[in-house]
Amino acid sequence: MKYFKMPEFLFEVFGESQSLLEISCTAIFALVGCYFIYSISDIPLNSWQAIIAFMLIADVLAGCIANFTRGTNSFYSKRPTNRLIFIAIHVHLLVIAWLLSEPMNSALIVWSYTIVCAFVVNALKGDFVQVFIAANLMCYGIFLLVYLALPTWFFIVATFFMIKVLFSFAVDHYERFSTASSQGLANNKKGVR
Repeated sequence: MKYFKMPEFLFEVFGESQSLLEISCTAIFALVGCYFIYSISDIPLNSWQAIIAFMLIADVLAGCIANFTRGTNSFYSKRPTNRLIFIAIHVHLLVIAWLLSEPMNSALIVWSYTIVCAFVVNALKGDFVQVFIAANLMCYGIFLLVYLALPTWFFIVATFFMIKVLFSFAVDHYERFSTASSQGLANNKKGVR
């Protein structure tokens, strides 16, 4: 897959380099997801609140995919402070609930669970159980979402928010591959097979 350098203002979204395939898949998922959520939500796009809410929904959906890319993962893997800030500023779900008059108490519960778990998962960076713990917490989070009996469209948004922040972003998905590749190169240079 061919990678190209991203413009600097997009580093925090896509990292320093990205492939056309990954950018295309991210954009398509955000567009299709927004259309799907719009079609089942009965929310008219006739107010500034609804328009901003759907822009935030598009960001949640796009980030859910983009955070799995090697470029985005690598960018934040090298910048642990930026990763912590990124997790902390993710108030999208609360703003969406506020803009569209959804129950704030449910949104606050889901947001709190997601952010706390994301910090826990992030703290496990470099530990072999990071992915397992993230998956485990994600599964408990799905139980939480079902328990809260959210409207279908908000359930979908909350699910992808949780995936985006807790599993897609907080996990360093490629560290073990980078380490293995680096060790393999070092061993080859030493003549070790």
